[in-house]
Amino acid sequence: MPEGPLANVRVLEFTDEIGAYCGKLFADLGADVIKVEPPAGENQRHAPPFLDGEPSPDASIAFWAQNTSKRSLALDLHDEAQLARARELALGADIIIEDHLPGSLATVGLGYEDLRGERPGLVYTSITGFGQTGPHANFAYDDIVGQAMGGVMTLAGQPEDPPNIIYGNQGNICASIQAAQGTLAALHHAERTGQGQHVDVSVQEALSLPQETAMMMWDFQRTNRVRTGPLGLLRMPIPGVGVYDTQEGYVMAYITAPGGADFPEVVAWMDEAGFEHDLDDEAYAELVNGMNLRFLAQILSDPESAAGAAGQLAHINEVFARFLATMTALEAYEEGQRRRLLVGLCSTPRDLVENRQLRDRGWYEPVAVDSREVEFPGPPYRLSASPATVS
Repeated sequence: MPEGPLANVRVLEFTDEIGAYCGKLFADLGADVIKVEPPAGENQRHAPPFLDGEPSPDASIAFWAQNTSKRSLALDLHDEAQLARARELALGADIIIEDHLPGSLATVGLGYEDLRGERPGLVYTSITGFGQTGPHANFAYDDIVGQAMGGVMTLAGQPEDPPNIIYGNQGNICASIQAAQGTLAALHHAERTGQGQHVDVSVQEALSLPQETAMMMWDFQRTNRVRTGPLGLLRMPIPGVGVYDTQEGYVMAYITAPGGADFPEVVAWMDEAGFEHDLDDEAYAELVNGMNLRFLAQILSDPESAAGAAGQLAHINEVFARFLATMTALEAYEEGQRRRLLVGLCSTPRDLVENRQLRDRGWYEPVAVDSREVEFPGPPYRLSASPATVS
């Protein structure tokens, strides 16, 4: 197999939960990533779930998932000889990735300013909750704090519920992705000019980016985006938009959205399936035939414009829900997609593992872990000449 695109890049990593995914992205792209841990191991080694359900620093699936393709070294940075070894590794690295509180590594001589004199081309990436400067720089951080301070919790969940956390340490993941992008840009600059730099990544800032138009709505309209559950930008339910129950599982539909067929195609589907409905009746037909992208845009810009048809819209949605309940989620997804209707399968972890699209593309990669072979999700991109791989 060809070498990865970062095969000649050396990375030294001093991370725990916040920045581990950043190092993984480099390692899976072929960089030689050495992860330095304290002698007792990092905190993430104690994060569930555990292999066979037995808690152990060497059995954390969460730790494995964030640290594929890396080498690991335990060093006590308060021991003079081991600190000297860490410094030697740092001065031989192209990139350092760390997620300690600002200034922490500088106290043992491993800060950016401590190393740049001897290694002027060094790219030094710091990933912290709130960045290296500002009044919150040294505040305590956890992923849930980042999600709250970054604003995404305000938009997550149902409108009748309080702000909700997004599953899966998304603050750490998002910040690590942004850090990897910034680090690659800094590495490119260093290779051209010989000049390294300090890449400063704030989880709060990284999580403030993926909020679509939330901040722009405040800038332009002085209104806050609100939680709408699965309705997205819509502030009122309309037929064909939302999560629907089926005989087996759930689907997410967004009929009339850009890129998909309009609602009359749903009625044609019902007719071909022999499903009894009254959507051809005079009370509903004109409304159904007009449910297209223009209709959706009107609802988005002026929800009150549909107030007079609220009862009819609710009935159409109820008919659509009953129709989907006659089939499985997979059947609804596949037939809906065949008709160019925007219907997506709400995949469970098992669905993803068994997904024929992912299997056909060979996305899962076997990795030897603890004397057994375990399948891991592959890299999130495909490179034809210098493929990324998980090991």
